[in-house]
Amino acid sequence: MPAFEYTALDTAGKRAKGFLNADSEVAARRELRRRNLAPLKVGRADEKAASRPGASASLLPARGLSRRDLMVFTRQFASLVEAGIPVEEALGLLSQQAEKPALRRVLSSVRSRVQEGSRLAESLSDHPASFPAVYRAMISAGESAGGLARVLNRLADYLEKADVVRRNIQAALVYPAALAVTAIFVVCALLVFIVPRIAEQFDGTGVSLPLPTQILIGLSGFLQAYGLYLLVALAAMVLLGTVALRSDAAKLQCDRLMRRLPLMGGWSRDMEAARFARTVAILIQSGAVLPDALRAAGRAAGNRAFALAIEDVVKNVETGTGLSEALRRQDWFPGLLVHMVAAGERSGALGDMFERAALQLEQDVDGRTSMALNLLEPAIIIIMGAIVTGIILSILLPILRLNTLALG
Repeated sequence: MPAFEYTALDTAGKRAKGFLNADSEVAARRELRRRNLAPLKVGRADEKAASRPGASASLLPARGLSRRDLMVFTRQFASLVEAGIPVEEALGLLSQQAEKPALRRVLSSVRSRVQEGSRLAESLSDHPASFPAVYRAMISAGESAGGLARVLNRLADYLEKADVVRRNIQAALVYPAALAVTAIFVVCALLVFIVPRIAEQFDGTGVSLPLPTQILIGLSGFLQAYGLYLLVALAAMVLLGTVALRSDAAKLQCDRLMRRLPLMGGWSRDMEAARFARTVAILIQSGAVLPDALRAAGRAAGNRAFALAIEDVVKNVETGTGLSEALRRQDWFPGLLVHMVAAGERSGALGDMFERAALQLEQDVDGRTSMALNLLEPAIIIIMGAIVTGIILSILLPILRLNTLALG
């Protein structure tokens, strides 16, 4: 059911603005009159967003809430619900306090659906770009089990941890990225501007240039003649690759290739397994049945090949296969996770064992990520030093040969 944004006058003659859900604009106006409001302006919320100057529905699709907004909203919403405030009232308070118009619009729309009698998970489904499928599945499980506040707190913890990890990685990559860009710029400047000047000094000397020097001068000439074309071709390849990865088939092949890489494959597997275990743990502890929890975890996967593996696990579980055995048949799940799931099946504490496995896998992934980031900076320095040393030696070798000939 679409959401409509309205401006109306109440019985006291004051302007009132808000959102409501209706089948059509006529039905929206009828609902406003039923609420003793005189409609002044009614329109589809998404159409109004798309009709702003410079916006285009096809070129600039409406974006959902940012990760940061979703994280802050979930924590605040969890605190209000835990304090005993009804869901509809909590959404109203957060909508009034929201500083960003997009957040205020989404929360007002969700609140309107809740006021009409819809469940919270159903209301959130009107905004899939803001609330991912796994987020809505967790909310639905919490509502069904009567533990919405507990689920919201777990969701907030999960989002906050993911945000901290993301920020730490971004902060750790700033210096290596700047160093790599500087290194590429320095090497290109040497080859394009410095090496040709030095090469001119060797013309007419009659001395045969060493092979490293010939290679260096050839590379310098190539960059001078075709550097711009090379840059354009590189940009085109990046653009084409980005467009190609939008298709499911290309993304699936890329994800499968990632799994087969020597170092990245193991890291990617453990990262996806940790996310899978954390998601399933939250859902099972919130009251969701196992197949639904597995499907929701599959939708949360960042790797398409891993999501297909989870689909196979769900099929095996629904045909009577034990979960640990279904996981063992796939090569995406570490032995630690399989053994802990088997222990959870025997003890009847599957949710707790998934949580422990998630914690262990997350610690392992964090450790390997930190080590890789710590090694990245010296690796870039060593590579840059080797390249610059090679350039300097290629320049010095003919000079030394000329000096030798002069002395002889």
